[in-house]
Amino acid sequence: MTNAQILIVEDEGFEAMLIQDALKRLGYGIAGIVPSGEEAVKKAEELRPDLVLMDIVLKGKMDGIEAANQIHKCCDIPVIYLTGLTGDQLLERVELTEPFGYILKPFQERELHTVIEIALYKHRLEKKLEESEERFHAVAESAADAIICLKSPDIIYFWNKKAEEMFGYSAADVMGKTLHNLIVPEKYREKSYAALKTFFQMGAGPVVGKTVEVYALHKNGTEFPVEISISAMNIRGKWQATGVIRDITIRKRIEKELNDAVSQIEKAKKEWEATFDAIKDPIFMHDKEFKIIRANKAYQRMAGMKFKEFIGKSYYEVFPKMDGPLKMCLKAMELQDEEDEEISFIGKTFKVRFFPIKDADERYLYSAHIIEDITEKKGAEEKIKAEMEITTHLLMIAEATSHTTDIDKLMEQVVSCCCSIVGCDLCLSYMWDKERKYFKPSHAAGLSNAQMPLFRSETLDESVGFVNKALDEKGPVVENVGAGLAPAQKGQPQGLPLPWLPNIKTIAAIPLLGHKGRLGFMIAAYNKTREFHQRDMRIMSGISNQVSIALEEARLYRESIDRAMELAHRIEVIQAMHEIDRSILSTLEPQEILETAGRMVSTVIPCDRVTIATVDKDKGGFRYAAGLGAQVLQKLGFVTFDQTTATKILQTGMPEYVPNLKELPDLLLTEKKLLEDGFLSHIRMPITVKGEITGILTVGAKRPSAFTADDLSTLEKLAFLISVAMENARLVTDLQELFIGTLRTLSEAIDAKSTWTRGHSERVTKYALSIAREMGLDEKSLKDLEIAGLLHDVGKIGTYEGILDKPGKLTDEELKMMRQHPGKGAEILAPIKQLKDIIPGIKHHHEFYDGTGYPDVLKGEEIPLMARILSVADTVDAITSDRPYRKGKPMDAIIAELKKCSGAQFDSKVVEAFLKTL
Repeated sequence: MTNAQILIVEDEGFEAMLIQDALKRLGYGIAGIVPSGEEAVKKAEELRPDLVLMDIVLKGKMDGIEAANQIHKCCDIPVIYLTGLTGDQLLERVELTEPFGYILKPFQERELHTVIEIALYKHRLEKKLEESEERFHAVAESAADAIICLKSPDIIYFWNKKAEEMFGYSAADVMGKTLHNLIVPEKYREKSYAALKTFFQMGAGPVVGKTVEVYALHKNGTEFPVEISISAMNIRGKWQATGVIRDITIRKRIEKELNDAVSQIEKAKKEWEATFDAIKDPIFMHDKEFKIIRANKAYQRMAGMKFKEFIGKSYYEVFPKMDGPLKMCLKAMELQDEEDEEISFIGKTFKVRFFPIKDADERYLYSAHIIEDITEKKGAEEKIKAEMEITTHLLMIAEATSHTTDIDKLMEQVVSCCCSIVGCDLCLSYMWDKERKYFKPSHAAGLSNAQMPLFRSETLDESVGFVNKALDEKGPVVENVGAGLAPAQKGQPQGLPLPWLPNIKTIAAIPLLGHKGRLGFMIAAYNKTREFHQRDMRIMSGISNQVSIALEEARLYRESIDRAMELAHRIEVIQAMHEIDRSILSTLEPQEILETAGRMVSTVIPCDRVTIATVDKDKGGFRYAAGLGAQVLQKLGFVTFDQTTATKILQTGMPEYVPNLKELPDLLLTEKKLLEDGFLSHIRMPITVKGEITGILTVGAKRPSAFTADDLSTLEKLAFLISVAMENARLVTDLQELFIGTLRTLSEAIDAKSTWTRGHSERVTKYALSIAREMGLDEKSLKDLEIAGLLHDVGKIGTYEGILDKPGKLTDEELKMMRQHPGKGAEILAPIKQLKDIIPGIKHHHEFYDGTGYPDVLKGEEIPLMARILSVADTVDAITSDRPYRKGKPMDAIIAELKKCSGAQFDSKVVEAFLKTL
């Protein structure tokens, strides 16, 4: 090999030069020259040469043998010894290092070249062998089968991971042990061992190079089936064996299951064939060309041929005989599921069922057909279908008669169903008119558009023809009337008094009778002569009874509903009148009474507008006061007496009813406006207080003749209620005015005790009411506050005039006496229970918001709101008015004082409200 890099280890310089020159002449590269063993190891690790020429005897602590040993271990570099020494002891040391050759000094270049090339070649072979072993181990360890290698019957030298998994022994457990004692069941061991011995002697045996199935033994003692194949190898004249073992437990189980399944299939096939032939209906199968490929015995009998005679023939040439294949067979490629087709053959009806047979890829293979004789079944089905249709329509009539109370809808349903039940061409129904004594047309089925007007305009007389006969017999009557349809003469039972019906041959008359007499009549007409059996007559009698009962119940129900509605309406009117009475009498405000009445009138009288107008004799007209839906009158506001016909009511004192404004000549302004707004009828009712008409209550509608006598009576009662409520309100108003007048007189008397306080209570009341309105208090609170303002100083009745008029500062005793007046005022008013709501305001109107006032030292929200308002109002008037000890101040000073004392003496919210009133 050329270009190999060689490290020279030689402590003799001249000798080293000779070796270097020789190697260069032979074409080798010199990696380096070192004189000692220590340097040799270092250089070998550093340079990694291809080969080392090592002198055995070297200077230093490490000789060549030791250095070669370390290089072999750390670098795996081949070493050739150079020596002039021999001896057994030396050679033993040399052998331990596994050298790649020896060269004795002095040497020849040819010898040197040969030894070097042999060493390099041997080293390459060892490398390849190592790589081969590594690949073998990698493949063997990853194999899915167990791999076991033997050097002899008693020595295992390889055991892969799958073997460990399969047999339960690790590689360490089995190395060097006898195979058959580990994995061969005891009953097979002797034979197995003998076979192995023969193999290792001859390299052959009955299982070598073959795959055989045997039983193996797991470490836990379990036997299981395996598949084993053994290959032989001759290495250096000795036979070695490699066994590949596969666990076939699952395969054996699957094979058994498969064999069992095959047996079951065979059994099922025989059972299916027996069942196939036992089926009474003919069955056959055909291929894509419609050739019969299989048929059962029933088909053979039906075809009247033996199997061998029709197998392979087109089925439509055998049975059933036809011109060509069935329609479903022609589109077999398109069909996904079974289908059937009916055919007629030899006077019978057959249903042929089609079943497409396809492979796993949904490709059509062949067809199977089942032929069923359905002749009798078909006839039975048609009878059942007819009966079901009759039953369905009877149930429809029953459903209609049990749930329908509308006679018109009931007869429409009955006529429609009767056509199907009795199979007639026309069905007519009539209702009995008790007052006119004839049957009037109701509903018809089967008539043309041209015949319908004739039916609607023709009545049915009870005394003629079959009508009289059916009524006398109280049941259905059938008549064959022939082609002539001339009107029947009175007293003659035959004939049909309906000349507009041509070509009627048979009629069935069905009377509808109730407990109290006739209800209606039904006619079933046929264009052909028809025979009626007892069953037909029973069906018609059943229809007659059921419809008659339903008609009678519907009429009774309608009458009961009418009575119930009338009663309910009366109760509703009474309740509404009571509610109106309660509502309008619950207030004493005249305007509120009128507005409440105006809103509630429409709850008892159906109308589009309600108007209440008051009489203003001073201005000579009517003033709109309250109502709804009368925008035109609300816009007019005031109507003079000469602009409306309502003025007649003032003259006559009587109500006015106008059924239709359009029919009145020379309408006045108000009535013209009402007509333009769409109102056509109205009732006007006077409202009388103490014999004087003070107003008019009107209800109007946008339809003519909208009101009844009951509405007139109801409106009269409502007008009376309004009159009573207005009179009560007037009386209460008079009492309130008297009461307030008395209070004003009393407050003026109190204020008159001193010339300086005259008019004080009136002014305080005015300020207080302004503040209260700004704060949003309700009407009752305002009235209570008005009374409290007038009486807030009523306690000063017991205060000496000298104290009130004193020009200088009051003494402590006088001041104490003055501060008693709020409490005295509360004591004076306490016996009057009507004034209990205002007493807290009077008692505490001198309390301060910060709790420093009198008489009870209340603080903040503890002080009644009425008292807090009076406190501000009282202070404002006191500061603005002249007193014996000072002059009144201007409003600017008052505003400054209020702001200064806001939150301390006064409630800041009350102060803020007062300032907004300025």
